[in-house]
Amino acid sequence: MEDDYKEVFIDTAEAKNTVSMKELVIKYLSYWPLFILSLAVCLGGAFLYLRGATTKYAATAMLLVRPDSKNASMATYSSDPINDVLTGKRTGSLNNELQMIRSVDLLKRVVIKNEYNISYYIVGSFKNTDIYLNAPFRLILQNISDSSTGLSIVLKNITNTGVTMEYGPKDSLKTIKLSWNTPYLINGKQFVLAPRGKIVPGNGKFMAVWTPVEQTAGEILSKLTAKVFDPSTTILELDMIIENADRGKDILNSICKEYNMVDLEDKNTASRNALRFIEDRIDIVGTELSGVEQGLESYQGQNQLVNVETQSSQSFANTNQVSKELLDINIQQGVVKNLQNYFNNPSSLGKLVPTSLGINDLTLGNLISKYNELELEKQRQKPLLSNNSAVIKDLDNQINDVKGSVLENLQNITKNLSLQEKSLQQKNNQYKDFLTSLPRKERMMQEIKRKQSISEGLYLYLLQKREETSISAGSSNVSIYKQLGGAYAVGPVSPNKMNIALIALACGILLPLGLIKGGEQFNDKIMSRHDVTNRLHSPILGELTHIPKRRAKGILVMNRDLIGEQFRLIRTNLSLLEKNADKQVILITSSVTSEGKSFISLNLASVLAIPGKKVALLEFDMRKPGISKTLGFKDNTGLSDYLTGEANDLSEIYKVADNIPTLHIYPAGTIPINPADLLVNTKMNSLFQVLKTRYDYIIIDTAPVGLVTDAFILNKFCDTAIYILRQRHTLKRQLDFVNDILANNRFHNLKLILNDVKTGGKYGYGYGYTQNYNYNYGAEIKKAWWKKMIPFRA
Repeated sequence: MEDDYKEVFIDTAEAKNTVSMKELVIKYLSYWPLFILSLAVCLGGAFLYLRGATTKYAATAMLLVRPDSKNASMATYSSDPINDVLTGKRTGSLNNELQMIRSVDLLKRVVIKNEYNISYYIVGSFKNTDIYLNAPFRLILQNISDSSTGLSIVLKNITNTGVTMEYGPKDSLKTIKLSWNTPYLINGKQFVLAPRGKIVPGNGKFMAVWTPVEQTAGEILSKLTAKVFDPSTTILELDMIIENADRGKDILNSICKEYNMVDLEDKNTASRNALRFIEDRIDIVGTELSGVEQGLESYQGQNQLVNVETQSSQSFANTNQVSKELLDINIQQGVVKNLQNYFNNPSSLGKLVPTSLGINDLTLGNLISKYNELELEKQRQKPLLSNNSAVIKDLDNQINDVKGSVLENLQNITKNLSLQEKSLQQKNNQYKDFLTSLPRKERMMQEIKRKQSISEGLYLYLLQKREETSISAGSSNVSIYKQLGGAYAVGPVSPNKMNIALIALACGILLPLGLIKGGEQFNDKIMSRHDVTNRLHSPILGELTHIPKRRAKGILVMNRDLIGEQFRLIRTNLSLLEKNADKQVILITSSVTSEGKSFISLNLASVLAIPGKKVALLEFDMRKPGISKTLGFKDNTGLSDYLTGEANDLSEIYKVADNIPTLHIYPAGTIPINPADLLVNTKMNSLFQVLKTRYDYIIIDTAPVGLVTDAFILNKFCDTAIYILRQRHTLKRQLDFVNDILANNRFHNLKLILNDVKTGGKYGYGYGYTQNYNYNYGAEIKKAWWKKMIPFRA
């Protein structure tokens, strides 16, 4: 039997600490009720969601933005910004177009023109279906005094004469019989219901809803997306997810159409405003131009400016002429002065006077000629006549008279030349003044002419633009926007039944996995064999399956059931590890109480004694003796009494187990005041010396090592120490304490036993054959399957 189990024993120091896929599957399949419940809830929720979810469609429209003829790209500006202002041309990027097409004002115009704020539904058990224009009636609002609140009415029992209408909150629902085309007033809204097409009487329920324009525009805006179809094009793509496909297509078509209308209206408004502006500016610029021209005329008249260049040349020539004349006069004045000096000089008597001196005076010339003739006559007569001759005297008198006339004439010429000089000097000054002031006058006149040129150019430009604007306003404007075909719808796109089903299925599986995993993460207790092997490097002698509390009493290894086979496996593993030892003293301890230490001590001692071996079970857990209580020993005499001297014969204190005569149980006896002091008694050495001569195995049940030092005191008498770890009870941090014990070699040949293992893969992974004997525990699982669905329980 023991040879059959040699291959089953696993040394954890050499075993892999990984969990196989099969073990994981078995672990999670043990929660199958939780998975079934989760799948049922998730799939049921998905089914209810699909029943109540509104089917939605995707509507799409394409809008081409054509650049203006003067504007090759939407991102550049026109070369004539004034013309752009006058004609209302919009320049910018496609991003601006995307924002304008999603403006609330545009959507409000669309809603008002097409009455998209009136909706019709078929009332169903789970949801209301939008039927758009397929309702057998129309809701016509005639007068709205309060447009801030909506209106919702339910119509049923439709006949050829009228319909039954319900409105108001559910707790105060009002029902009236309303005839077709009869005005009715609700909450400040007067409306009529008009039949649409041929009325088919029926009991179906319909709903008509009127919402404020702003609210409807906001709803459309929340569903509308606009984007550039492709960066290399100027095409805008408008998309909308909506409950009714026809409604979505009509809304997109209306938006494109209204956007074109807005563009045309803007252009027409800009043309009218431009014409009015141009007319006003023409009047103002015309007045300014007339004033400038009058100012130029007045300035030229006041300054006697006709042709500046000609007048400048003429003035310069006149100045030269006057200067030449002045020079001539100055010369003549010099000649006259020389003549006067000549006639007044006594040394000049009897001498002739030159007649060609440049003085153009006939009288002076005649007098000088007569004077010279008289002098010549005197010079001819003087040699012939004496000085006192009457002829000579007469000639002298005539000469003196002519000389006097010449001097008088020279005096007159001098005066005349002075007057001429003065007159010429005045003219010369005038010409010089004119030439000096001419640049300033020319500059002033150029400024006036520049103003005239500017005003004239602006006036001509405005006249040209008036004609162009009149032609543009008179002809039909063409919008830069063009819808590429009509809007189209695809779908339904929501809800996606396959995706929702897959999501529900995934949630139904992942939710329990998350709960299980979360429970494991928050659980600080040992839940599996791997929790032990990952932290400790000590052999595990075996695993003991979970036993209901009502059965975990007494000796359970007498029958060939699961727990008995597991103890036999522990016996085999123990013999394999200690095959060179003739006798064994085995100490059994744990970290804390209630880990099954006494239960394992009793049954391990029993399974060792069944083959005929002599086994002594020492109950050294004197603080809380569990074996005596389990077996119902009424005699309190035991080991404590022997160590204190109150009992001297060991054969008087042990008890023989039922059906196992070779198993002698030494109870704890009277509970001492301080068991630790008792364990260091000098009689302890003699006690173990005697027991080793009488028994093949000595099993020591001692107190938990995590609470008191009893086990460490008894360690010196032991060959092997067995440490009990209980699933779902021993804390993971207590394994660090066991590691410290191993590191410091505080126990001889320490081995581990994992107790209270839940088989079936949920809490532990036992040996391969363990489940074959799990008939009793299987019954426990079936009786309380719902407890397995609580992963956080201890």
